[in-house]
Amino acid sequence: MRSLTALIHREFLEHRGAFLYAPMVLTILFVIGTLMPFVSGHFHSFGGMRGGTASRFYEISYMFAIGAWWLYLLVTLFFYFADAFAADKRNNSMLFWKSMPVTDLKMLASKMAAGLTIFPALIFVAMLFAGIWAYVVAQMSATVLPSFIVPAIGPAIGAYLQVSLSALVFIILGLLWLSPFFAWVGALSTAAGRWSIPLAFLIPGVLILFENGTFRMAGAPDGGYIANFLRHRVDLGFAKDTVENFLITGQPFNAVEFTAGMIARIDWTQMVAGWAFAVVVIVLASEYRRRTLD
Repeated sequence: MRSLTALIHREFLEHRGAFLYAPMVLTILFVIGTLMPFVSGHFHSFGGMRGGTASRFYEISYMFAIGAWWLYLLVTLFFYFADAFAADKRNNSMLFWKSMPVTDLKMLASKMAAGLTIFPALIFVAMLFAGIWAYVVAQMSATVLPSFIVPAIGPAIGAYLQVSLSALVFIILGLLWLSPFFAWVGALSTAAGRWSIPLAFLIPGVLILFENGTFRMAGAPDGGYIANFLRHRVDLGFAKDTVENFLITGQPFNAVEFTAGMIARIDWTQMVAGWAFAVVVIVLASEYRRRTLD
């Protein structure tokens, strides 16, 4: 366990630029960018906006910020896994932990664990700050626009906690749902290095073309079974449908209902199958490393 902890710590040290420093810089730039209109006196009115309460406007704004950071997390994790599984292979003598007496399976498991735990946790902290800053911006807007209603501190804290809790559950479920994709590109990187990035899309694309050009059966879904399956995996429909339901109903945000809605919409058979696939490809990748790494 101590060796696994050391390996995960290694991953943090080697990739803190993308998951710690870059989010900090982006957050600082965002804060400066939102302050400049007030400082320069060029703040534009939101008077044309209609509908909803002040608390609801705050909830939607916070959810929008969470969505932006979620996209950043997905893109960064994709490139992390596309390189991390092969990073040791380039120079296995660097730094003491790269020559630790651990198996290749534990080495790759530590990378998977880091990508699904500490790195998302750092981005979640950025999400939490975005929710706090959204309320600060709302307060500043009220000083410029007397007609702009700011949520009272009590309802704002309640909305903040509810949305934050739901965001945490969403991140956990989303990463678990997408874990086979991360394992897939990571396993490819053990053999192809950074070429795993195009191969992660090229191989499924070739399989889709082969299915549609050779084995397309009557009654098959648009694009074929492979394309339909992959579309279902990346759609994150359990979250999208829940968000759409919240926006349509116009009801105040409720964390219990929101998280229950996401959990109820998950295809748990596919979820478990994805975990099994991730385990298999990581084991195969570790065996490849063990047999080919000098």
